[in-house]
Amino acid sequence: MYIIETYDFDGATNMAYDVALGELADDVILRFYTWKNPTLSLGKHQKTDDLDFEYITAKNFDIVRRPSGGRAVLHWDEITYSVIIPKNHELFNTTVLELYNFLSELLVKGLRKVGYPVEMVEGKKKTASHVCFQTPSVYEITLNGIKVVGSAQTRTQDYILQHGSIVLTPHDEIKYCFKSTKSLDIPLIGLYDYKYVSFDDIVSGIKESFGDFFGQPKHFLNQDVLFEKINDKMHTFKIVTNESV
Repeated sequence: MYIIETYDFDGATNMAYDVALGELADDVILRFYTWKNPTLSLGKHQKTDDLDFEYITAKNFDIVRRPSGGRAVLHWDEITYSVIIPKNHELFNTTVLELYNFLSELLVKGLRKVGYPVEMVEGKKKTASHVCFQTPSVYEITLNGIKVVGSAQTRTQDYILQHGSIVLTPHDEIKYCFKSTKSLDIPLIGLYDYKYVSFDDIVSGIKESFGDFFGQPKHFLNQDVLFEKINDKMHTFKIVTNESV
């Protein structure tokens, strides 16, 4: 397993980074990252016609499209993670839900190591809104019954990518980013609503949990090719404020 930490990149770079790592991976990769600016990410097939571009521009939020599916997430005060499973790994043959369940269990163990009493839930029927954190879906992680980790997955012939948000401090600005959700009641919670644990300690707990299964981390060597791929792919994920679908 490789562990990579990349902090304070813009949204398009973060998405390109995940995909570039997937294309180069020869072993499982666990990545932790944050965002240079608050960034609204949309699912791969999520439409933009309900976005309130005026509000988003006024708040100076970035907008990107994820390579994964799902609904919108406002990345702000959070730890973002991604896990890449290459085709040569046994987990590549798992189903979507099997892998989702397994990775959620590792995240739960990691968060519990640092004192957060999170639980994995089977979830509820998906809501019709644009917002990812409105309700937990299958095998998602909750704190005090409220979704605190939101994840999405995409699969190619060569790798599986799952990435997600571990919320530290929630922000209800997400609902104002869409014209139809401004009055929506979204239950929000972050880890810091329960107690404060340093960013580094939370990351360390998750690293330890993944290391218990995947073994000690290795150094990722393909840096030059990686950065070339990232630069080539960044434009794919950026959404400009006058896009319409």
